[in-house]
Amino acid sequence: MLSIFKINTNPEKRYFGFDIVRAFSVVLVMHMHFLQITANLIGLDFKKIPFPDPVDMFFVCSGFLIGYHHLKDIHKLDKITPKYTARFLVMRWVRTLPSYYLILTILVVLTLLYNKNFEIPFANYFFTHNLFANHVEFYTETWTISVEEWFYFSFPIIFYLTTTAFKVTKRKSFIFIVLLYIIVCNLLKVYYYFYVFPNHTVLDFFKFKEIVILRLDTIAVGLLAAYICYFYQDFWHNNRYRFLAIGLLIYLGNMALYWCTANGYLPVNKYATFYFFTLFYLVGPLGFMCFLPCLKTVKFKDNFVNHFILFTSNISYSMFLLHGTFAIFVAIILHLIGFNAAKHVFLSYLFWMAFAYILSYFFYTRVDLKVMNKRNKIIEKLKLNE
Repeated sequence: MLSIFKINTNPEKRYFGFDIVRAFSVVLVMHMHFLQITANLIGLDFKKIPFPDPVDMFFVCSGFLIGYHHLKDIHKLDKITPKYTARFLVMRWVRTLPSYYLILTILVVLTLLYNKNFEIPFANYFFTHNLFANHVEFYTETWTISVEEWFYFSFPIIFYLTTTAFKVTKRKSFIFIVLLYIIVCNLLKVYYYFYVFPNHTVLDFFKFKEIVILRLDTIAVGLLAAYICYFYQDFWHNNRYRFLAIGLLIYLGNMALYWCTANGYLPVNKYATFYFFTLFYLVGPLGFMCFLPCLKTVKFKDNFVNHFILFTSNISYSMFLLHGTFAIFVAIILHLIGFNAAKHVFLSYLFWMAFAYILSYFFYTRVDLKVMNKRNKIIEKLKLNE
């Protein structure tokens, strides 16, 4: 039975705690998107439900893993070279872009077949659709991919420039970039609050969520965690339970503040509005960052539940790319077989989840694995492995 969920991976070489977060995050994203679609059918005001933000969790974990491996890599180098910068870009872009562009192009072609007047969303191909403003109108769930790709592009280049052109040490350069992302992004949030969205209500802060230049600080929080973990290992490990307690207090407190404000238990004034527009998406990730010392120590156990978690984590990128827009095919199938989705919401949810898992597994084994194998060959051919 366990062999069904084994996909060419060695759990002993992974941080299983992060696999748990990745699996939980992608399932929660799917759950939230399903609720968004069916909210009217079941009488929910989606914005008033205090879900933990799975995207924030993913961004922080992504920043930590990239930052931690980056610190280990640069420790072996006398100086940062263009070859190392190229290695970073190849590692990230060859992993993420082929699958994204393939699915995006399939969706564009299908939409053109259905609507001859459809304008090809070139901005989606260059990740400019949500760089400075929220113009995510096609393949909407992939706004997070745009944030990630701009981070992959900017981080190694800034690091290379600070260490070579300005002769800053590797350690100082790393923490400088962390602070640069956090400070600049939050100054931009203040600017957007006063000048870009001057007429707003407290729940309008969701407009900020999908804008790249306002969200790079969330990934930088993960970089900060990597810095602490790498340079202060004893402090990081010995205080992990204190960090967890502090993180729970901050993270749950941030969620409770949102829930109480959204549901009218706290007054909506200029201070609350300012907080949600400027600090909410920084405080939550900082709270979650404090979970990481405990998550890093979680070990994989050879049982059904852990194998299923690892399986979900492995196919999570495929699930994220496929689950939302392709949900329309689930609706079409249900309609063709005469199934009334409005009357059987829970069954529709189970059908959608099953469809997402099957399709994602197929895409992962047929496309993603081949892409990753090709990436490894490219790196080996270019002799970029350190």
